[in-house]
Amino acid sequence: MQCGCGQCWEWTEVEEIDDTTCLGIGACPICLARFGVEGGAKEIDPLLEKIIWTDEAGHILERLPPYVAPLVREEVEGYAQGKGARLITFAILTESKNRGTVFWSPEAERRLERVPAAVQSMARIELERTAIDRGMSEVTVALMEEVKARYFGMGAAQA
Repeated sequence: MQCGCGQCWEWTEVEEIDDTTCLGIGACPICLARFGVEGGAKEIDPLLEKIIWTDEAGHILERLPPYVAPLVREEVEGYAQGKGARLITFAILTESKNRGTVFWSPEAERRLERVPAAVQSMARIELERTAIDRGMSEVTVALMEEVKARYFGMGAAQA
């Protein structure tokens, strides 16, 4: 992206507003004009030219012991690059820790077994994707109810 003065914009920070929205802030290094972009991480990521950590993910990294932080940074950035991502969010940080996998609570596994076979694999994929997107390490019954309510308009009222 280019400023009106002809210089390329530089991203200064990206803040996670909530689970689905980020605010990217940048500036022109020459005329110091500033800009902001609001959208999902998947919408902001293609605009980045280099890896940038959101404030939330960076805060987690800063709290690690100094001998561990560089190792975690290298691992997370390598994981993100493998996925083709340049924006390191809290969810990517957690996902890299879990290697892109989530665990299932025993009760959630039992409930999944009661889902009709024709949609069981699609349900498993969607539940795991939702958990990973939110930085969760486990699929729980509460998450199942929430996804069920979102897609079918039921479940949350019955709980």
